[in-house]
Amino acid sequence: MLKQILTKEWDKVSYQTLGLNQEHAKKFQKFLEEKQLTHALDFGLEGITTCAHVGIIRFADFQLNILPKIIGEEDSLCLENLMFMLRYTRKLEIHSMDSAEISQTKQPFLEVLIAHYANILLNALQRHIPHQYETREDNLPTVKGRILFAKNHLVNAANLARTYCQFDEFTPDNLLNQTLKFVSHALQKLTSVSQTRQKLLKINAVYEDVTLRPVAYAETQKIILNRNHTMFKEPLELAQMFLQHSTISLHNHTFTNLAILFDMNKLFEEFVETALEQAFPGQVKIQNKLKIIEDIDGIPGTSYTIRPDILFGKDTIIDTKYKRLSLPEDKPSEADIYQMLAYSKFYGVKNIILCYPTYQKNYHLLSVLEDNDCSITLLTLDLHQKLTESYLQRIFYESFN
Repeated sequence: MLKQILTKEWDKVSYQTLGLNQEHAKKFQKFLEEKQLTHALDFGLEGITTCAHVGIIRFADFQLNILPKIIGEEDSLCLENLMFMLRYTRKLEIHSMDSAEISQTKQPFLEVLIAHYANILLNALQRHIPHQYETREDNLPTVKGRILFAKNHLVNAANLARTYCQFDEFTPDNLLNQTLKFVSHALQKLTSVSQTRQKLLKINAVYEDVTLRPVAYAETQKIILNRNHTMFKEPLELAQMFLQHSTISLHNHTFTNLAILFDMNKLFEEFVETALEQAFPGQVKIQNKLKIIEDIDGIPGTSYTIRPDILFGKDTIIDTKYKRLSLPEDKPSEADIYQMLAYSKFYGVKNIILCYPTYQKNYHLLSVLEDNDCSITLLTLDLHQKLTESYLQRIFYESFN
């Protein structure tokens, strides 16, 4: 039976809890390396420590469910706020789910993703099943399309009743549907929610005439949606996400190992950026890197660049820090302050705002430095309550008006 482990950012989980010996721990680390996710976990002597990444890792006999630590007190609110942030930044168009529904699941993050995939794909299929022209080759009793003379000579040298042809067929058995069917089949074996499983079974029934076969992520890059298939854009993107972050069992057509993680540093930055754009259209700019030191003595690769997160208006830089902030223990680091002073100097901007998520206490526009050349201010966003667009509009209007 798969062991479900619920943890949060920056928590430590022992190898014993995960059921990993030294050899399996190395295989686990190699799997993360293949998925370019080694920075998401810190491997120590006795166990692993989660970093600022949230989501799920399914490997061997365990599933690690990592929730955010500082965007809600209760686990259900953490997950609900995380889904809001992903939806708000357009990372995933996940519709909100009821808190009770979330809290009842044993693998909450994965179940939300699977349920959303099943819902949007079934809704799309109820409108129509995508058909496309696919090039086929077959040995036929009558000529269809064009004759492949070389193959026909090899195959039918002693059988003049057949002709080997190449033709285009308008069929549902195409790469798009094969991808969606395979992912639906694989997810059906992962979900523990009966309602979600029933929807996935319906999807597979609709796809009765579509070939069930393992589809690799690289293969899906060939899929081009025409204007009649735009409703399948979101389920295809979710299917690609599952394929990209998993390993596939060719034996039973399912996922074996799976890792879907989101970097909260990047997500928090994009969340603040999106909220500012909504509140103050046209006032937000994303800066390119600025080279502040050329290559040292002409040695390649020794230059230095800086890039602030957000330029707001004409004279304000906002830099997001997804860190705990609880003065005086968790104060802004010296490196962060020096970084802000560099932004002020090289971009010629006076007002600098360091934006943190609320951890234990809210600090609303707390001054760090104020002089004629540079002003550094702390701003925290209260992410412990249920996030809504109206709350974000209000907090940013109050902060920047």
